[in-house]
Amino acid sequence: MYKFLLIFSLFLISVSSLAQEKLKVSEILFSGNKKTKEKIILNELNIAVGDIISSADLIKIINQNENRLQSIGLFNKAKINIEQQDTSAVVKIELVENWYLYPSPIFELGDRSFNVWWHEQNHDLERINYGLRARHYNLTGNKDPLLVVAQFGYTKKFEGEYSFPYVFDNKNVGFSFSIYYATNKEIPYKTIANRPQFYQHNDEREMLRRFRTSVNVRMRPNVETHHSLSFEYHKNTVDEFVIEELNSDYFIHGNNALQFFMINYDIQYDKRFNYLMPYRGYRLRLNAKKEGLGILREQNSLLLQSVLEFYIPFTKRVDINNLPNRNFGFGSKIIAKTNLIRNQQAFANNTGLGWGSDLVSGYDLYVMDGMDHLLITNHIKKQLVDFNYTLTWPKVVPDQFKNINVKLHLRFNFDFAYINEPYYFETNTLNNRWIYGFGPALDIIIYNSYLFSFEYSYNDLGEQGLFLEVSNAF
Repeated sequence: MYKFLLIFSLFLISVSSLAQEKLKVSEILFSGNKKTKEKIILNELNIAVGDIISSADLIKIINQNENRLQSIGLFNKAKINIEQQDTSAVVKIELVENWYLYPSPIFELGDRSFNVWWHEQNHDLERINYGLRARHYNLTGNKDPLLVVAQFGYTKKFEGEYSFPYVFDNKNVGFSFSIYYATNKEIPYKTIANRPQFYQHNDEREMLRRFRTSVNVRMRPNVETHHSLSFEYHKNTVDEFVIEELNSDYFIHGNNALQFFMINYDIQYDKRFNYLMPYRGYRLRLNAKKEGLGILREQNSLLLQSVLEFYIPFTKRVDINNLPNRNFGFGSKIIAKTNLIRNQQAFANNTGLGWGSDLVSGYDLYVMDGMDHLLITNHIKKQLVDFNYTLTWPKVVPDQFKNINVKLHLRFNFDFAYINEPYYFETNTLNNRWIYGFGPALDIIIYNSYLFSFEYSYNDLGEQGLFLEVSNAF
């Protein structure tokens, strides 16, 4: 009996020792990265040559890095294998790159969203933008996007932007610069009943002109941490008719122009797994924005914003195959924003919820201007489909489009928010009270980059409707 117990104990000790075996990463090999430089891929990994890892953590490391590579917009597919050689490990990464260059005609809506254009503007074709957009997401293979835009129609716009994420080898410091000019013949001059009011003059004169340019420096000391500091110049001008007849507070104090310098600092710590559709991890972001540096004395605000989002899986993924039925969990995002300078702000610079991507389910057609707001969005989601398919297209079709990945997710939302506005609240009854909305949604992700969301939402006003949202990972 004692002999048996001794043998059994030695067996358990050996199994435990094997499970905790330490391996040294001796080499990281790449294949399939025809454009992207290896140093760029290494910057996205949480392992490096020389690291000591436990054999028990191999599956976790593989899943983390595959998800990270597939969610940064550069790769359609990423497969990682770790080969053990005695006490060392060789990491082999097989990649299928996305198609990076998109010279495309512009034919898009001039409104905030498809939902607004369809429901509020009666799908008016005169509110369409057209032109040419040239976008390269990986210009020199350094994850450096370039954007050039020449647009006409509802909004005439000329824009250029270039980003270079890694200025020095082995130094995660980058920069970007941009220039933007746009004009509109129609202008949202006031918010009534939480809906923008638009005006266009009979002679179709330009009612609004916007110009800005910026220089940005970015630092990324590790995979999860991002710092960004930008210096910007803004100049916006409206026709005198806007100030004299529509809204004298459009730029405050009866001025028809507003120009200012701005410093914007942003820091975020990102531990999400798969940025576009995460099921695990969290992200913390803090932003400070000072509009008006005392040089031009036309704008004065100090905006602070904090964002916390976290994702909790209901089931643990314990296998290397990343099975679809393992993706089932809860997610939440909390956004708080305030202006520390409490003076009345220009109407044009007092945007809150609804003007961008921050909104409550069921309130897509509304805007809530405000000096402060708190937004909490919640969801439960389940991945239904995850498949890869190689299309048998002609040889002229780029390889990046032949390997298609499609994911379908079912989601249920419940969101609520509070918007504080001490000045522009007359008739805007959604301000200075809690609002909420909820409903189901279906998300479709293609090529690990493009997200199409179909949401059927209800709000506390008793309204309901189907809403479409489109975004991408870049």
